Amino acid sequence: MIKRTMLLGGALAALAGPSLSEGLPAQMKWMAYPTDSSGYAQAIAVGNMLKEKTGTRVAVLPGQNDVARLTPLKMGAAGYCMCGVAAYFSTEGVTEFAGEDWGPQPLRMILAKIDGSGVGFATRGDAGIETAADLRGKRVPSVRAAASLNVPLNSVLAFGDLTRDDVETVEYSGFSASWEGVINGQSDVAFATTLTPNSAQLASSNHGIHWIPLPHDDSEGWARLKATAPYIAKRVVTQASGLAEGDSFEGAGYPYPFLVTTAAQDEDEAYALTKAMIENLDSYKDAAPGADGWALEVQDLQWVIPYHAGAIRYFKEANVWTDEVEAHNNALIDRQKVLAEAWEALDRGAIDGDFSAAWMQARAEALKAAGEPVVFD
Repeated sequence: MIKRTMLLGGALAALAGPSLSEGLPAQMKWMAYPTDSSGYAQAIAVGNMLKEKTGTRVAVLPGQNDVARLTPLKMGAAGYCMCGVAAYFSTEGVTEFAGEDWGPQPLRMILAKIDGSGVGFATRGDAGIETAADLRGKRVPSVRAAASLNVPLNSVLAFGDLTRDDVETVEYSGFSASWEGVINGQSDVAFATTLTPNSAQLASSNHGIHWIPLPHDDSEGWARLKATAPYIAKRVVTQASGLAEGDSFEGAGYPYPFLVTTAAQDEDEAYALTKAMIENLDSYKDAAPGADGWALEVQDLQWVIPYHAGAIRYFKEANVWTDEVEAHNNALIDRQKVLAEAWEALDRGAIDGDFSAAWMQARAEALKAAGEPVVFD
């Protein structure tokens, strides 16, 4: 009888799969960028690893825009998002997330992919634009309903001590159109990650490509840039369209994609997921371009979205979570609390007209009262 019981227990354990011992559920649902994106490829690579190593099956659902990707997290229909910088905008309750149905979201980081590529500001190689200050009087895109493109473009102007008043703004309907504008000579600069088909097309043209450098010792320029786009950080870019092998330049970057969840996510699950992604990196680092960027040693633990308690538990075990990092993370959580309280205190009945404008004013007032930078105004 004892032997039969042991055999039955072993069979049930086998059916349950290894995920139970790892603290992960049998199934997870993740949101990601569309199927032709690098973010989706990263999600699939990690998902395949989880199935192989823990038995957890990950359903990766593509979302066509930022709202579509984050709505399932907000509603509890998905647990995670392999997201881009718009997830940060959602924590701030700005851009598309300033509407009455949204407001600031309590997102938490798990991990981010950080590699040798970056984000950059490209011009034609023969345009004579060498520095950010050289953009004065030039044609700079503004892409309709695309804060993730327009905010960085404003930041490179700020680096050069310029504003939109110092340039000619050219309106575009989308990301690709803004790059076609540079390629066709209708505008003078475009923004993207440094490895995209668009930048490769410009690099291979007769005009060539020039990535505007952001010298890391220009403290005043970086202060102006960070005041406009605090999520952009210094990065030595070693991978970029048109960049010769072995060359590099002092530029900028931020994680893409990065894995986020909500503050309500189970701590044990978030811990197990963080551990599985870090400790099984060798099994998926070659499954998608740049996937080795999930390594523990390249993580930026002082970015703009606070980390989940489960991820923090793993970082502490790995001895990478310092007092300085803890203080930074707590400050980010405090900022989220200020925004959440401002959202709850907003007198909706007194708003006569544009809700988003009323919220942005209340948001700014609350942040100023708390001694926090407004950033988006």
